[in-house]
Amino acid sequence: MWPAYEYFVQKFRSVYSPKQELSLDEARIPWRGRLKFKTYNPGKITKYGVLVRMLCDALSGYICNMEIYSAERKKLEDTVLSLLGGNLDLNPDIYQDDYYNSVRLSQTFLDRNVRVCGTISANWGIPRNLEGEGKCLKKGQ
Repeated sequence: MWPAYEYFVQKFRSVYSPKQELSLDEARIPWRGRLKFKTYNPGKITKYGVLVRMLCDALSGYICNMEIYSAERKKLEDTVLSLLGGNLDLNPDIYQDDYYNSVRLSQTFLDRNVRVCGTISANWGIPRNLEGEGKCLKKGQ
């Protein structure tokens, strides 16, 4: 892929071993120049940039692994599982926002004995056993 990117990701992995609590998040590296996979989000302060999805240690904020979004039509579930990589074997606790959280991904985590905590959006589907409590949720919240 890219030598500098691979170098940094390898250093992230070799320097620090994450604890049990991990978080999934994304960040945007500001970039207005010409770039094939530059993203645009009008609702953010940094409107143009390179989107980076990260796995971080929840307590220290240290980046354990990252992946640059390059619009290659990779499913979000596959991205999350590749970010977690060998950390899934440690039975971690994963904290995530509604962008990463889905019923299907949570079931995958439960099957692998991984605990997950995150917000759920009515747009992504609410499990049947939570439907009564989710009635107060509105689409788009």
